[in-house]
Amino acid sequence: MRTRLTMLLATAAVVALSGCGGAPTNTAGLAPRTDAQPSEQDRTWMATIHQGNLAEIAAGRLAEKKGATDQVKSIGRMLVDDHTQLDQKVTQTASQLGIQLPTSLTAAQGAMVKRLQEAKGKDFDKEFVASMTKAHKEAIEATKQEISKGSSPAVVALAKVASPPLVEHLKALKKAESY
Repeated sequence: MRTRLTMLLATAAVVALSGCGGAPTNTAGLAPRTDAQPSEQDRTWMATIHQGNLAEIAAGRLAEKKGATDQVKSIGRMLVDDHTQLDQKVTQTASQLGIQLPTSLTAAQGAMVKRLQEAKGKDFDKEFVASMTKAHKEAIEATKQEISKGSSPAVVALAKVASPPLVEHLKALKKAESY
């Protein structure tokens, strides 16, 4: 009885699967996965935002230690926290999409970090706020461009997540400029 039931189930499975043989396998009409091949725009934004994250984390750490005012120290802490979280998402997305990210800062970012390392007191605060304001304006502009011109849904979604904290950072930095 058990053998007969097993044969009956096997026969039913073969019959059911044989009906699938005529299913079309031509995928030419399907849209290619854009996440499999991110555009140059997507790759450029990912590299730019990653390097910006690294620079802003470094600058934020310096501000936490060297800031002359509590406001600058607080902004530094916020930058470290937010850009660390964002960069984890950036590196994870890049890995999933096969995008190689730079491993170091740009020359300009390296020079900015060096200026911050050498600055002291109120001069540090002034340099930090000016540098981070400029960097955030550039990051916001690049992010807007990614949102409007990017082709990878995953990268565009990440840009949309990155935008609000960047705007909040810029507001905090502009407020610090007035002091």
